[in-house]
Amino acid sequence: MDILESIIKVLVIGLVFGAGLPALFALGLRFRADGAGATQADGTVSPPNPALRALGYFFFAVVIAAIVLGLLWVTRQTLLYYTDIQIFPDWAYK
Repeated sequence: MDILESIIKVLVIGLVFGAGLPALFALGLRFRADGAGATQADGTVSPPNPALRALGYFFFAVVIAAIVLGLLWVTRQTLLYYTDIQIFPDWAYK
């Protein structure tokens, strides 16, 4: 059962980062575009929606934070070895 549990964990993490982050980025693009306002076909201009723009920027921030956190996780041992900086708790270095 340990192998099956490991496979399921890898599958879930792969789905979250492989499809979840691009989906969040796409949502951020969509909310950012919807919040900017637009010119309609009849020439009228719809006002910008700051709440949607802020939500779009929030999704961008979540994606950027996940990328930075992932890079720090991958390089945690190197950072500890060369700079003696320990970013994560002790259990992450065993």
